[in-house]
Amino acid sequence: MEHFEMIEKLCGKAGVTREEAADALTRANWDMLEALVLLEQDGKIPPLTSSVATVTPARSRQSAGEKRSAADGDAFIERTRDLLEKSLAYSFIVRRQGKEVLYLPVLVGIAIVLASFRLSALALVLGLCFGCRYSVEKRAQ
Repeated sequence: MEHFEMIEKLCGKAGVTREEAADALTRANWDMLEALVLLEQDGKIPPLTSSVATVTPARSRQSAGEKRSAADGDAFIERTRDLLEKSLAYSFIVRRQGKEVLYLPVLVGIAIVLASFRLSALALVLGLCFGCRYSVEKRAQ
């Protein structure tokens, strides 16, 4: 990086004039970090911040983790319950020539597909060949 580019970058990062940036970089032997430290020491920029890690007793860390896990677990259970309710509210329907041939809750259809994927895929393709139409519809309540 050229000196001009370094001066411009330091001006942008530190919010100082070009002259102040050039002076700090010259004194720091063109080391950007050292120049920032010099500008801070001169009072031209506010103190540099750094992240500080605090150490907590093991017991406190564990209880915080348990609380987080419990909250995550509750949210997971709630999402799962919602998904199950929706999968029971909707039905997988197979029709042929306008008549319903098969009427299953989506949850049951998913279980069948998971249990025997290849057989299910073959059955769906054969059904298409024989004029079957598939749909997922919300059950009338």
